[in-house]
Amino acid sequence: YSLENWGGATFDVALRFLHECPWERLEDMRKLIPNIPFQMLLRGANAVGYTNYPDNVVHKFCDLSVQVGMDVFRVFDSLNYLPNLFLGMDAAGKAGGVVEAAISYTGDVSDPNKKKYDLKYYVNLADELVKNGTHVLCNKDMAGLLKPASAKLLITALRDKHPDVPIHVHTHDTSGAGVASMLACAEAGADVVDVAVDSMSGMTSQPSMGAVVASLQGSELDTNLKLSDVSSYSAYREQARQLYGPFECTTTMKSGNADVYMNEIPGGQYTNLQFQAYSLGLGEFFEDVK
Repeated sequence: YSLENWGGATFDVALRFLHECPWERLEDMRKLIPNIPFQMLLRGANAVGYTNYPDNVVHKFCDLSVQVGMDVFRVFDSLNYLPNLFLGMDAAGKAGGVVEAAISYTGDVSDPNKKKYDLKYYVNLADELVKNGTHVLCNKDMAGLLKPASAKLLITALRDKHPDVPIHVHTHDTSGAGVASMLACAEAGADVVDVAVDSMSGMTSQPSMGAVVASLQGSELDTNLKLSDVSSYSAYREQARQLYGPFECTTTMKSGNADVYMNEIPGGQYTNLQFQAYSLGLGEFFEDVK
């Protein structure tokens, strides 16, 4: 469906730490990969920054992004604040991009004791995004909290309510249940699920691409991808990853952690927080920090 390779924190990292131009990086990738849609993360009214920007700035940013090579804009707001979402959707759509409005998922829709963010809350939110013209509806499970049973419940409800809108599901494999959850989403009617190549998957990354492909082989949901091709690409990435091993923030995280269902720390924040704790000599107190 797409290759997510831009936006979000990657813009900030390129400028602040790598001293590279994020626009040039996008241009270079577009030249090397002309046949796969590119996808980026757009923080609504925040664009790719950490504060709200004037509307015209967000619109201009989206215009330039499309000109340089971006295709799909996953628009989200961490608080599911609709005005911020609508601004990002409008800017991406008018720029000519594919608008993928995202619902930030938290809690557990299968737990009757968690009533604030229940199934009705997410269905109503999806209604507003579809009404506002989103091309694709995304469930953004940024903390990896979407359990298989909850995934089936949520995606079934969204599919029943909006049978003609493509549904895309994003998660993190922090707990280790990511593959099972993505398979449940696929079976419930999701059109796309996010995965990472095997050698770059697991923990706070996305679930294993090879595992999802292999699990669906021979079924009605067969991806028609060759597992041998996925493995070959994974081997290449494994070699490349070794070059950057000393810089990985996952050096302090050795396995998945199911306690994410209790602390609900987003995947991108978990490894960052853990690495900072170890850097300050507070590694032994990380359980208290969480």
